[in-house]
Amino acid sequence: MPSNTINSEDWLAALYKSGVRVTAVQAALIDIFARSEVPLSAEQAWDVARRSRPKTGRATVYRMVEKLENLGLIRRIHGYQGCSHFVPTLPELMMLFICLDCGRADYLDSQPLDDLIQQSEHISGHRITDSRLQLFGACAVCQQIA
Repeated sequence: MPSNTINSEDWLAALYKSGVRVTAVQAALIDIFARSEVPLSAEQAWDVARRSRPKTGRATVYRMVEKLENLGLIRRIHGYQGCSHFVPTLPELMMLFICLDCGRADYLDSQPLDDLIQQSEHISGHRITDSRLQLFGACAVCQQIA
């Protein structure tokens, strides 16, 4: 995600804190997800991992994806290629935009979302603590190409 840097060291710290012993392969998988600019499925992460670590097991990747999702470090993209793709989660509420042409994922300015949440809380009396707003379309680069 270009506009918001994901620090894989923070992810390692979260895993250690949760009691997970992180192997070199798992650390490589963390780096793959943290640096990806497009949503990745576990299969795609496995393909990337095998380029540098050919003996990486598929089950290892799927277990790591589950751990990262359970810890809230990655989030599933619903409604995108079978709901099997993931992007890094940011600590604040943000809108996620995914280009359906090139696959690039970007977190957008959250101010409009913050305003909407505050307004909704005021009207409803509810306290909103999480959001999964996902927007799909064509990014600025792909619009210029078309």
